[in-house]
Amino acid sequence: MKQTTALTTELLRKKFKNNFDLCNFSINLARKAILEGRQITLQEALQTVDERAEEHRDVNGFSL
Repeated sequence: MKQTTALTTELLRKKFKNNFDLCNFSINLARKAILEGRQITLQEALQTVDERAEEHRDVNGFSL
């Protein structure tokens, strides 16, 4: 799905309880991409965090 509005730190922060949860979630996604041998851009990483955060809300403790 193509993002129509620019992702900002503020928008992503709202999806997580705190900055540490956001950071850990992002690091884990990046690790997985590296282990799979994929190269991703920062924009792709941010979009993935945005899309996947909702799927893992109970595990990662983010709140709406």
